[in-house]
Amino acid sequence: MNQSGKTITICMGSSCYARGNVYNIEIIQSWLRQHGLEAEIEVVGTLCEGQCRQGPIVKIGAAVYQGVTASSISEILAHEFLEVHHG
Repeated sequence: MNQSGKTITICMGSSCYARGNVYNIEIIQSWLRQHGLEAEIEVVGTLCEGQCRQGPIVKIGAAVYQGVTASSISEILAHEFLEVHHG
């Protein structure tokens, strides 16, 4: 189990993948490396989450983020992990 108890689940269904999760996964992995969290946070892909109209979908723990973009993902990660990690 990771320290925070959180897992990042990235929808890799065709709609979410094409709408930005192809880039979001790279940004997430890079962000975790930069903050020394790559060993503590599990990142997994999943098939379609059935929320295609709201995609790209990224889940962090129980939280579901819709319409995740390359510009919003860093803010989401900071909110989820820096508060937990440093708090």
